[in-house]
Amino acid sequence: MDDIKIFQRFLKDVRHLRDFEYFKHLDHSRINRNKRRQICKVKPRRPRFNPMEEMNEIEFRKKYRYTKENMRRIIEIVRDDLEVDYYEPMKRNQVPIDLQILSAIRFFGGTEHPQLTAMAHGVSLHTMAKITRRVAAVLSSKASRYIRMPATLSEKERMMRSFQYLSNMPQVIGAVVQTTVRLQLENRGGYSGTELAATNEELVHLQLVADAEHKIRDLDIRLPEELGHNTAPELFSLSRIKERFEQNEFRGRILLGNESLSCSHFLFTPVRNPKNKSEDLYNQAHSVTYAPAVKCLNYWIRRFGILSRELLGTFGSAKHTITALALLHNMAMEWNDPSIDSDISLPIYKPNIFCYANGATISEEQRNRNEFIKTHFSSN
Repeated sequence: MDDIKIFQRFLKDVRHLRDFEYFKHLDHSRINRNKRRQICKVKPRRPRFNPMEEMNEIEFRKKYRYTKENMRRIIEIVRDDLEVDYYEPMKRNQVPIDLQILSAIRFFGGTEHPQLTAMAHGVSLHTMAKITRRVAAVLSSKASRYIRMPATLSEKERMMRSFQYLSNMPQVIGAVVQTTVRLQLENRGGYSGTELAATNEELVHLQLVADAEHKIRDLDIRLPEELGHNTAPELFSLSRIKERFEQNEFRGRILLGNESLSCSHFLFTPVRNPKNKSEDLYNQAHSVTYAPAVKCLNYWIRRFGILSRELLGTFGSAKHTITALALLHNMAMEWNDPSIDSDISLPIYKPNIFCYANGATISEEQRNRNEFIKTHFSSN
């Protein structure tokens, strides 16, 4: 037994000796050269582009759609929530929070191809998509603070006065305008990790309630399958704002709508075939008072170019993005941000589908409008 143990130790010593002989004959100079070559391949990382410091004010406003001062406000509002909700992929990419917000808003502006936006901020298109969705989700979570109808009596009175100042039309507390946004649905199964594969396109239907100061006060977002053939009236009938008016939350106040909507006791549309001067005066006042809603929509689309192009992703991510853009628009209006020139001729807004209500020519709702015209626009 002792002889066996001695022999095993001898074999182990032989193996150690062979290892030592192999190490002696190695080309150490070659190993050192390979190590130096590997070290040389690791280039020092360049500091990331900082647009707040490296771009002048005019250039910054053109690319980011806000002044630097207002952009700092947005960053302060969003930063803490992004730091709390910090996903693991973003940690690996090491994109600073401020740069995430800046890149997302530049992407929303649609001033250039998304690939150029990603390259300008030192990220891939894949990472850019993740960043924009995260920023949009955080912004949309704050919607109730920035997108809301007036709640107090003083707020309601102030809003009605701002509308009445335009063309002396009383009781108006908002104007309804509708449009569509294209959505390219993302194919999760065909996602390669380097580019976003898409399969089919949807039209997302939007309904805004705007005030006289071009702010969005209410927002409804729906897919076509939720709506009937008469898209515009159906979209309004399903909206939360209609329910709130039917519950008398805004008793004694009215909304204005265009010809695509059906007249009701709280939603007044233009008279299609005016028969007297009073109805002509009403239509003129309606047109002037309704105009801020059209301008609001066009200001919004011009500031955020992706709304006139195409959103990419799921319907849920599209809702977050649209809501976030409405919130950002309201911030710009509140801060009087001059980054888009409001004096440039605006494109003419046209409703998606003109759908006229069927039935009797004079309904109970139209009688309410007729009484309103007789009271406030009588030519006698």
